[in-house]
Parts: sequence; structure tokens; C-alpha cells
Amino acid sequence: MRLKSSRSYRVGQVGAVGVMALLAGLVPGTGSASDTRVVETDLTYTCGFSAGAQPVAVRVAAGLPVTSSAGTVIQPEDVSVSVTLPRAALGEFLGAGSRQVTGTTQLATEVTQRGESTEVPWQDLRIAETEVAADGDVSLQATGEVPTITPRSSGDIVFTAGQLDLELSTVPAGDTDGTPTTLPVSCKPADGQALELGTVGVPDGTVETPPGATVPDPAGTGIISPGARPTATVAGDDEVVPGKVQPPEGCSFLPGQEPKPSGAGGVPGSGYMAGYSNANKLNGAMLFKEPGLLDLKMNYLVSSGLMCPEDRAAWLMTKGTLDYHGKPQMPPTEATFLTFGFMPTTAKVEMMLEGDVDIATMGWSKKTPERRARETTITAADLWVRLYDVKVNGEPLDVGPQCRSARPMRLQLRGDGLTGGGLPPTGYTVSNGGPLTGYAEIPPFSGCGATEDLDSLFTASVSGKGNYVKMTQAPLCVPSNPKSPCPPSKPTPER
Repeated sequence: MRLKSSRSYRVGQVGAVGVMALLAGLVPGTGSASDTRVVETDLTYTCGFSAGAQPVAVRVAAGLPVTSSAGTVIQPEDVSVSVTLPRAALGEFLGAGSRQVTGTTQLATEVTQRGESTEVPWQDLRIAETEVAADGDVSLQATGEVPTITPRSSGDIVFTAGQLDLELSTVPAGDTDGTPTTLPVSCKPADGQALELGTVGVPDGTVETPPGATVPDPAGTGIISPGARPTATVAGDDEVVPGKVQPPEGCSFLPGQEPKPSGAGGVPGSGYMAGYSNANKLNGAMLFKEPGLLDLKMNYLVSSGLMCPEDRAAWLMTKGTLDYHGKPQMPPTEATFLTFGFMPTTAKVEMMLEGDVDIATMGWSKKTPERRARETTITAADLWVRLYDVKVNGEPLDVGPQCRSARPMRLQLRGDGLTGGGLPPTGYTVSNGGPLTGYAEIPPFSGCGATEDLDSLFTASVSGKGNYVKMTQAPLCVPSNPKSPCPPSKPTPER
């Protein structure tokens, strides 16, 4: 199937729909880094155009501190991505005469500290309206704010560049009422060049707990940021350990203190959760409008002897399932996105659980200065994602009954909380609920298309890493606890 528009030109494979639900960790720090200097890096990218791949000159600039400290937010400042596009490669997109070009840019960056890396996409960088001459190469600059990162330990932090995606839009100069022509361009760094954008030194020192933050990274390694993987889950994208949440790296159980059954198979409880998720490739988000119900067996495995570099913790394992009309899934939801930059596309999304939801809670022995107890909770689940009832510009697109992810999507979420001290709970705890956040990868698609193979279409336009999700869980109904809310209430999702 080919979708046509007289004013829209796509580069490479494009999808007719982009709808996804995902689940990842954001713990802000306080304070500020100092001695900011501007770093500029000239790179060569290979970009896909309708006439074929072409080399493109790219300059990335950002203000980064020379040094920072553990627990202090690092905010890249004055970020800009400048590109020089070959005129001949733009073809019909520009046509004849001068043009006004705008658009957005997303640069995939990777942040590495002490051998651990995390993806921090610099997305939604805006290209201001730029008048382009009738001939010659086209120079554009995108600017905007990018996510912060917070180091939780000493060691140099290195920023490196990855894939670059442009979404360009143009109308003839002076034609303010004209219909925009759009052009997406995907670019990969050319081989054989250093991709480092800059380094921030974090000297040796004590790991800090910033005021207002909840729990520092318990392993004392790595960074927490939009894009960071929780260190309590050691499985990576290519090394998933189904049905397990393992202790943080560097932590171990004391002899004889390995997790043991707590008796009676755990404490029954149930609660609802709802939230929002991003789909990066379509620059859109989706709301889980109807909350999903979690049925849990809390603390079915326990240990009081987990030792980590900075602290000792109790280790409590909870397992559960989703329940929607007797099926282990989230309630189906519908999302709307603008494909091709303007064409409304809707689809229903079904997320079916594979195995159990596994939840590990670490209750740390060290209390805050206010005598509050600290908790870190990591959840993991594998979900099949199915798309159906797809419509493009109001017209049905027959994707068949088995259009779903080629493998389960691994969702890993983190929540940090404080209890006690004569104050209400804050953050997230299993029993009291709260926000859980994370980043996840959308797998490739399989089985899409009733009369033609649409797998590559969906994979090219939807699948990818770094999709941020924030879920909110309501307090649990625990029948054995008369003070808990029964029946369970439904949460209001936090943006």
C-alpha cells in the first residue's frame, strides 16, 4: 500500500501509524555545576534522501561545565545542532525559487560514566524559520533545551553523538497561506570518526543525597537521568532475564541471608495504575485513559541481609499479574498521532502480559536527617504489544489480527519513596503507590498486514529506544490491613 500526498515527500521507509505504550527513571538533583564552557564538535553524517545517501556536515555545540560533583544536576546549555544539506539532494522538497524552511531535530546522545552508558535523547530541537536562497546548499540550525543528568558517583561523564533525525517543513517565501511540504531525513554518523561531544569531570568525593530528591542510586554507580536504566536491573536490551529483578551491581546477600519464602505465598493486595507514554519517532504521547488493575502477592520472598557499597538493605520481592476482564493485560486504549506531519492516524493498542510482574523493594537502613525511611522499588514486566482498528485519515488500514511486537517489550520502572518521621509518605512505595518512571525500547513488529506485509512499515516508523513513560499507581487495597482503601481507588495520572 502506498499513501500519497501531493505536498508530502518521505525519505526511506515510513509507517502509516505510530502508536505505542512504554514504561523509565527520572530522579532530579539540586545544586548546579560551574565553570561552563562551550564545546563544539564537527561531524560527518550519512543521510538518506530519495536520490540516495549523501554526506552531510553537522556541528553540535553545547555549554558544559568543566567539573561537577555527585548529586549535582548537569544541564547542557545553549545547545545547537547545525546542518548543511546538499541542495541537489533535497529535490522536489524545495522546488524552484526561494523557500522558508522550519522544522525539528532530534539527536540521540549517549552519556557514559565508569563504563556504564545511558541514552539521553536531545529531542524537539527547533529550527527557526529560515529563508533559503534559490540555489546553493541549505544551512539550518536547531536549538532548544535538553534533559539534565545527575551523576551519583565520581568519574568522568562523556557525552557522545548518535543518530540524527530531521523533520523539515517548507513553503515558498512570502506564501504564508500555502500548504507546507514536509520532509523527514534520517542520518547516521559516518564511520571512522570520534563522536565525543564533551566531557565533564566528577572528582572523587562522597555521594550526596540532594535535598528534595528521594533515594540516591543505591549501587553508587552510574547516573540517573531521563534515559538511565535503573542499576537494580542488570539485564540490558540484548540480555533480558525473564521474570527476574536482580540486586544492584556491587550488592550481595550476606551468607545465609538469601531471599526465602515469607510463608502463605505473600500478602494479597490490588491496585490501579494509569499514565502517559511517549512515542519518540512520531513526536507524540498517549494516555492510558482506563487504569489497569494489578493483583499482587507482596513480600513472598524476603531477606534482611542485602549489602551494598553505601548501605545495607532489606530485600522484598512481590509478584503479580494484570487483570482486565480475566485477561492478564492493560485495558485497550486508543491513540491519535499525526503521521506525515499532518495526516491523523488512530489505532487501538493492546498490551498483554507475558509471565509475572516482578517487583523488588529495597528498604535502606540509613535514614534521612528527618528520620525518614528510604525505599527503592524496581518493577519488571514483559508485554506483547498489539495494534488493531487502525485508521489513516479516517480510512481503515487492514493490519490483520496478529499485528504485534516481534517479541515482548521489556518494561523496567523505578520508584523512590520516603515514609515515617511523622510525615505522609512521599514518592513511591508499593503499598502507598505514587509515580513510577522509565524508558523502554519498542521492538520490531511482526504479523502486520492482511493482504500485504506491513512489518517493515511499522518497524521503521515506530520501533526504537528512549521512549519515556510515567505511570501512577494508586494506594493498594490490602484485605488484611483494615486501614487500606478497599475497594481500590483509581489514580490521576501525573504528566
